[in-house]
Amino acid sequence: MKIRIAEYCGFCYGVKRAVDMAYKLAEANEASGTLGPLIHNPQLIEDLNTKGVPCRESLDEFQAGETVVFRSHGVGPDVYEAAHAKNLTILDATCPNVKAAQKKGQALAEAGYLPVIIGEKNHPEVKSIVQWAGKHAIVIECIKDIGNVPLVDKYGVLIQTTFELAKFEEILAALQKERSGEYKIEKTICLATSQRQKAALKLADEVDAFVVIGGRNSANTRHLYELVAEHCKRAYHIETASELNEEMFKNCQNIGITAGASTPDRIIKEAIRVMENMESFESMLEQSLEDAHVYPGKIVKATVIQIGKDEVYVDFGYMKEGAIAFSQWSNEAPEILAQTIKIGDEVEAKVIPGTSKDDFIRLSKIKAEQDAAWNYVADLAEGEKRRATVKVLRIIKNKMKNIVGLAVAVEGVEGFMPASHVELRRVEDFSDYIGKELEAEVIEVDTAKKRLVVSRRDLLRSEKEAKAQAWRDAKEARIQAAKEARTAAEEAAYASVEEGQTVTGKVVRIADFGLFVEVGQGLVGLVHNTELSWDRNVKAEDAAKVDDEVTVLVKKIDRENRRVALSIKATQEDPWLTEASAFKEGMVIEGTVERFLPFGAIVKLADKVEGLVHVSEIAETRVEKPEDILEIGQNVKVKVIKVDLKHKKIGLSIVKAVKEAEKAEYSSFINDKPELTLDLKEQLEGLNN
Repeated sequence: MKIRIAEYCGFCYGVKRAVDMAYKLAEANEASGTLGPLIHNPQLIEDLNTKGVPCRESLDEFQAGETVVFRSHGVGPDVYEAAHAKNLTILDATCPNVKAAQKKGQALAEAGYLPVIIGEKNHPEVKSIVQWAGKHAIVIECIKDIGNVPLVDKYGVLIQTTFELAKFEEILAALQKERSGEYKIEKTICLATSQRQKAALKLADEVDAFVVIGGRNSANTRHLYELVAEHCKRAYHIETASELNEEMFKNCQNIGITAGASTPDRIIKEAIRVMENMESFESMLEQSLEDAHVYPGKIVKATVIQIGKDEVYVDFGYMKEGAIAFSQWSNEAPEILAQTIKIGDEVEAKVIPGTSKDDFIRLSKIKAEQDAAWNYVADLAEGEKRRATVKVLRIIKNKMKNIVGLAVAVEGVEGFMPASHVELRRVEDFSDYIGKELEAEVIEVDTAKKRLVVSRRDLLRSEKEAKAQAWRDAKEARIQAAKEARTAAEEAAYASVEEGQTVTGKVVRIADFGLFVEVGQGLVGLVHNTELSWDRNVKAEDAAKVDDEVTVLVKKIDRENRRVALSIKATQEDPWLTEASAFKEGMVIEGTVERFLPFGAIVKLADKVEGLVHVSEIAETRVEKPEDILEIGQNVKVKVIKVDLKHKKIGLSIVKAVKEAEKAEYSSFINDKPELTLDLKEQLEGLNN
């Protein structure tokens, strides 16, 4: 029975951090306790309790001056305030990923989004996030809960850090379908959770049975079990090794193991030991070998007596014959070995450990050759190292079944690569390395002890730094190339337009102060609000939309500051000039008094045209203030006495309009009385003047 451990399992960083903090507190012998279970593992909670850090359910159970440990799942802001008010010392063991989710929930609420947390409603972590996200936050645990989500314009979505990623994506897709609007999605799922789930799924397809270890009140452990159970029919969720029995693994060859983020290493190791000991092996062989002076490590001379399907049988003068597996004969393919090895061939081989169930003494030709190869291994001066290509042979474990490194073939002998020197990161499952060739460095050689140690750590660091430097150089080159391309494009764009030129451009952005319009490849200018229209009330958002095409006049090009001033108004006919051109000097027209100035009255003549009646032109007598004679809204007859189209000014006179009316009346009277003398007529006309 082979036991395989998922690449990522057991304590995550956040849980390990919380546990370490709690145990350090226990060593300090201070009056303390955790507010609720520190993590979801009953065995660890009980152990902390025995060490003086009990689990308490309420702040009311703490006395002033004691230390309260906030659990890894986090608490709400009100709990912090209450702890301070009670004069408690706070030891915050909140997982950094949970704290980040709390802050993001708070930020979403403050930005006007409706916080939506996808996760388990009753999980303490979700409850703490809700408390930070505010009273309007809502939790979705399954698709049917979407019906409880109100209709709003903006949704901010977070995920419980230990929630199943695939389930989250399924719920999110359904939410976006049922509730349209602006979405800001914060994928706050813990990377360790995602890695643990993926590793478990990968292993579940390769084993006959699968054991998930962790507290039954642990959400991430439950999710692991649910995922595994979908891919492996014989899946079991246990809290401790006491739940294991032989019946679980009957007829199983490969057993997979993973553990939740809250499962201590000792519980995992205990389960592995129990499973390994389910097959009872009485290794009596080694004792019998010693009695006959045949022991593991001894070099013997043997003669080939038979060639089997996957091993060679030899006679070396012992009561049992020896067997050399093809994999222990050489690295060549079995089909080639079967043709090249002949009965009667003599060979030197090394006795290797076997079991009492073996019918033959296990031998290795490769190991014997490796022993001989030590004569050719060069010594290594202190502090020196040399590069070498190694091939991984097998995984090496200590007596406690912990992986300590890899056995590798190097320079014709077997060397050792410590587990911490295989990669720069921690490796949980080394099974994928077996049979691979790797570049490494020989860092220690002791030919007397047949000890050769290799490492990839410095080599990988150098490669990593070289790649990082190459990436930095490439990035700098890309930035420089982009900068030069931008500069060239800008120069070409500036050369394509001239001041005073009317061009067509595309609106690329709308701001409070105007429109940004692209008038050339990469050349963007500003149409200020004052240049949008002759109508001063027109705003940028009313004038055009993004991607609209507009005709603009290039007013000014500032190459030094990279600014281009544009005008839409300048391409349009001035409505004031259109209406004002209808008014000629000498015309008498009607208007409406609009407003007063200290020196006159403004009279509206048309929709967009106004004129000024100076105080001296309001009445024959002296007028101090125009409002003494006129009223707002009063209709008056005025005479146009001046039209200045260039400066958009029209001068008006009420006095002259009155005279014009009197003159017209006199003229009518004279025309109706022809008997009047010419002298009288001339006198009357003189009065007019």
